[in-house]
Amino acid sequence: MKISKGNPAIFGCNKINNSYVFTFHSKEDTVVLCLFDAIKKRPKHKIKLDETYKTGEVFSCSVDENLTGYYYCYEENGVYVVDPYAKSVTGCENFGIHNGKELHLSPVMLEDYDWEDDKLPKLKLSDSIFYKLSVRGFTKSKTSKVKAKGTFAGVIEKIPYFKELGVTTLELMPSYEYDETGHFSQFKDNSILSGYGGGNGHIYGKKYASNVELEQDAKVNFWGYTKGFFMAPKASFTSISSKSGDYTKEFKDMVKQLHRNNMELVMEMFFDNEPVTYIIDCIRYWKLNYHVDGFHLYCSEDALMAVARDPLIADTKIITVFWNGERGNCKHMVNYNSDFRNCARKFLKGDENMLEEFLRLSRNNPENSGCINYIANNNGFTLNDLVSYDRKHNEQNGENNRDGENFNYSWNCGEEGPTRKRKVTSLRLKQIKNAMAMVILSAGTPLIYSGDEFANSQNGNNNPYCQDNELSWVNWRTTKDAEKILNWTKELIQFRKKYNIMHTDTQLIMSDRLSCGYPDLSYHGSNAWYVGMETYNRTVGVMYADFYGDEKTENLIYVAYNMHWETHDLALPKIGDKKHKKTGWSIIMCSGDKNENAVINVEKRTVTVAPRSVAVLVGNPVLK
Repeated sequence: MKISKGNPAIFGCNKINNSYVFTFHSKEDTVVLCLFDAIKKRPKHKIKLDETYKTGEVFSCSVDENLTGYYYCYEENGVYVVDPYAKSVTGCENFGIHNGKELHLSPVMLEDYDWEDDKLPKLKLSDSIFYKLSVRGFTKSKTSKVKAKGTFAGVIEKIPYFKELGVTTLELMPSYEYDETGHFSQFKDNSILSGYGGGNGHIYGKKYASNVELEQDAKVNFWGYTKGFFMAPKASFTSISSKSGDYTKEFKDMVKQLHRNNMELVMEMFFDNEPVTYIIDCIRYWKLNYHVDGFHLYCSEDALMAVARDPLIADTKIITVFWNGERGNCKHMVNYNSDFRNCARKFLKGDENMLEEFLRLSRNNPENSGCINYIANNNGFTLNDLVSYDRKHNEQNGENNRDGENFNYSWNCGEEGPTRKRKVTSLRLKQIKNAMAMVILSAGTPLIYSGDEFANSQNGNNNPYCQDNELSWVNWRTTKDAEKILNWTKELIQFRKKYNIMHTDTQLIMSDRLSCGYPDLSYHGSNAWYVGMETYNRTVGVMYADFYGDEKTENLIYVAYNMHWETHDLALPKIGDKKHKKTGWSIIMCSGDKNENAVINVEKRTVTVAPRSVAVLVGNPVLK
């Protein structure tokens, strides 16, 4: 075996010409490259790397040998560690036990993959509808009716469902290799327990220090917001056995099939104090080798700035908790804040003094960055639970209900938890519809959390980070009410896509900049063209002039929000003239049931909206 010094600037294991280059960062004086074949439980080759192969703190060697079918890891001070740049991580019984746990290795090289004619959709944020899911939780339940439950292949099976629903972009909760059960013993620094979940600074209900292994009673890590091998897809999310083939192929199949259906994939990645260069390398790797369309990043401010400035990913959606648009015109940088969520929840349940803030956030569409709106997510109540519980019920997590968010801005509609009272269930149905309308009909990019579109419940648990079971798995059984919510969601998405004014690239400025007699956006109350912002006001008519989004149309859109517990009349702007006698307003959608449908009064030019309801109207004016 011919060994020579490699290229320390290229990390991981890479085949260059006819040689394999291994590059590894370590503060030790020496490390050992361990090469395994698929049969032996011990390394077939051990290559000691000393100062000869070291540049700074980086060891690199080139191996001129056919290593097809080999696996590798490194040894530091007698302890095996997996390469942080590993492209996949394989646990195989043939490799034996290390430190009392199954030994994990990485293949020297992955199999070639034929991407065929794959092309990234490159959808604009304004045209996108996000849908967030856990790969395992989305199809693990037997109710999902897919063959490959809880896997990337299971997601592929659900593509027709996504298309029918109307979503364009899937956001996957962590789907890189992370430790679920404490079986890994080979993280480079053993700090496998960083991340969020649990409460009071505790992770998985326990508080751990570095180099302390999981205790026997530690909970499963279902969400995956921990340290991981950030370049390797999660093996347990595949239907291909990691012992019998290259399981990364299934992830690539998923991306390719999504792209064929003009859908995108966004990866959620939780970096905990990883170096900026490593974060950049990870993002570039997923983009170039897995054709991923975007990333939802948890990382340091320095890393975020570096990502924003990287020209290689300038056309890649980068989502973060906060991006200050003053840093530059980076429309691919996307805000994912809880501001809209909290305000919409308060407005939904009828809190005082929320109207003005809701209107501000619902029209927010920055010129120099993106904006995502949601009302429910994984770290909180599902949408169904938001209208079914006044308080969290996290006892099953084993932390005495101390974990999870205490301020949920929820309302149970008169009864805590499941009920057969039709008055309560009808109100909950309407509130879910109202919430969906707020998200989908606001500017920015809407996001739906998986299962919310058919009233999936987690029994009031707002932090099921450790629940890899039916509680967290999406329940695909539908009731009549759930079907109504699903149909309502589909109609809202179709409506948003149909009218360009509902998904513009730019901020609506409430100005008649076309001199046509109608501003792009206007607000109406009991009188047309004026709405009071008093603290007690919970009703508003929001009118959009669609010809600002499409010059070929003459449509006006009027969304009537009544979050009060009383019926209200909202004024409709006068439209039509002699030439268009029949031109007027039509009610397209209403969140109330048949007995609470909105009603137009032609003489008074008002629309009567039932308590806690949303109505959508369309009209055709004659432009001046």
